[in-house]
Amino acid sequence: MKQVLSRRSLWIIGAAESVSGIGDWITMMAVLALLIFRGDGSVMASSGVFLAGLLPIMIFSPLAGWLVDRINRKTLLIGSQVLAGIVISGLVFTTRNELIYAILALEAVVLSVVSPTRQAVIPDLVNREEFEKANAFLMQLSGLVKIFSPVIAGMVLSLMDPHAAILFDVASFFVSAAILCFLPSLPPHTDTSVKSARKEAANPMKVLQGIPTLRLLFVGVFFTTFIIVGFDVLSSIYTRDFLHQGEKVYGFAISLVGIGSLGATAALMLRKKRSAPWKDIILGFVLLNVIPLTLVFSFHVGDLTMAMYLMMAACLIGGIGNSLAHVQIGTITQLVTPAPILGQVSGWLQMVMVSGQLIGMLLAPALVPGLVNMQTYFLGMVILLSFLIVFLSIQVSGKARLIPGSVPSDGEVQ
Repeated sequence: MKQVLSRRSLWIIGAAESVSGIGDWITMMAVLALLIFRGDGSVMASSGVFLAGLLPIMIFSPLAGWLVDRINRKTLLIGSQVLAGIVISGLVFTTRNELIYAILALEAVVLSVVSPTRQAVIPDLVNREEFEKANAFLMQLSGLVKIFSPVIAGMVLSLMDPHAAILFDVASFFVSAAILCFLPSLPPHTDTSVKSARKEAANPMKVLQGIPTLRLLFVGVFFTTFIIVGFDVLSSIYTRDFLHQGEKVYGFAISLVGIGSLGATAALMLRKKRSAPWKDIILGFVLLNVIPLTLVFSFHVGDLTMAMYLMMAACLIGGIGNSLAHVQIGTITQLVTPAPILGQVSGWLQMVMVSGQLIGMLLAPALVPGLVNMQTYFLGMVILLSFLIVFLSIQVSGKARLIPGSVPSDGEVQ
């Protein structure tokens, strides 16, 4: 762990992501305040916010991954932050829903390079055996942001107009870009073997056929995000209509997800014995399933205060599961993917994840409340995720070697 914490570049990336992350939470809460908590927004309005931020990512992720393997990653990171700050400033001057959605969509296009870039630079910054701890470290910083940012956002929105609060996000992007200027140059891999690997990577199906672990990982990621995203869509409506609470309770619940994430990543960083990434992923999915299961139970409690406490406990447990799964998904991807095409594969992974989210987001407002009530929908989530957990457990137990150790990371540690 000490070696990971001594990596200056990791601290720079983590600091930049933390600053922009705080601003992002303020903007998200401000938009939800405009459309949901201070308006009469429906499930469709809540879905619209997430759709605007995700549909462009699904479309542009393959291109983003392609760019990551061909352009200096430092330039990509800095440029994305500057452009995002310019784009998001448009929210200050509009109250029209369609313009809000359009601005969020354009911001998503600009930021679609961030996740594949971070995924691809880890092998250039740390040794192979440090991948898990490096991912856990960055996830831990993300957990800290989730703990404090929603509470900060709630306080800011209680003191000022949502449009004024968005200025904090604009500033955060420019501060993040300034921090990233301290990174060393992170050029793409350019030797002859790299060009050959990229040529083969032009066909995603060929890559997946050659790396079975990625196939199973993509299946698990797609279906888990498809299932659990229903909570993201319905949680603000559940908070408002069932618990009769507002953005402060909603923000605190999200903070508890961050606390759970913080605990899980701390455990991963401190763990000394050899890790079992697939076991962590499956355990993470089990803990995520606690969220919809608890919400189903909350409808039968009969006490809204108790229901609120149950939701908060579920968010804490779900945060642990989300962090375990997220860290190890990144670790497995880095371990089994050749470094020259890691950006491209990370772009596909992002596309698969967002595709699952989009389907879930379209399904939730289509079913709730017109065809099924919220309780029934959450019960369906529990059943589907349970089937996926059983499937993955069977697949993993039947594989003797799911994490091959023959793929080197040829990047220089900086």
